[in-house]
Parts: sequence; C-alpha cells; structure tokens
Amino acid sequence: MASAFGSRLRRFREAKKLTLQQVADAVGCTKAYIWELEMKEGQRPSAERVQALAKVLGVTMEDIMGEPMPQVPEASPEDVAFFRAYAGMTDAEKDRVRQALKIIFPDKDLPEAKR
Repeated sequence: MASAFGSRLRRFREAKKLTLQQVADAVGCTKAYIWELEMKEGQRPSAERVQALAKVLGVTMEDIMGEPMPQVPEASPEDVAFFRAYAGMTDAEKDRVRQALKIIFPDKDLPEAKR
C-alpha cells in the first residue's frame, strides 16, 4: 500500500512521463528504491533525497511532502564556524564525519555519505 508521499511521488513522476529508472538515475539511487518510495508504507527518504526528487520532478519540497516544511532555526556562531570547517574538508573527510554522525545518531535523518 502506497503512502501519501509515495502516491504524490508517483503522480509527479508520471506527469513528467519519467520511468522509475530515469528518476533513479537522476537522483543517484536504484530503481528499486524509487519503487519502494512509491509503493511501500513507512519509507523515510532523507531531506537531501527529497530535494533531489523535487528538482528532477520540477516541484517544490513542500509539493512532494504534501505539507509545509518545518522552519529551520537560525545558525549560531558556533554552528557557522562548524559549517565553515566542514566545508573546508576533503570529500573523504566529509564522508567520515557523515559516517560518524550516523553512528552517533542512528535515528536522525542525515544525508548519506558518498561512496
């Protein structure tokens, strides 16, 4: 049974006349993953993935999520300093930070590390 998110995703994909494989290739995942997002309950794609899907489908994140996006709090000076340090890291270092965060916060919806 498809979730509301999955139904919207499928509707937008079909409106653009894109196949599962075309969407998967455009967002850098598998056809099976897109099928699961469309057809299975309880799928929780990362915000990064939802943003990529919205871009490919020519809709907003709010359109694809079906609800207003929560407000993002203002970054503190410490956050800004952290983000600057992160932005200056190599891709390999950024991947290590992402992997560490996934271990520390397994329940958080964090961006996937690049492979």
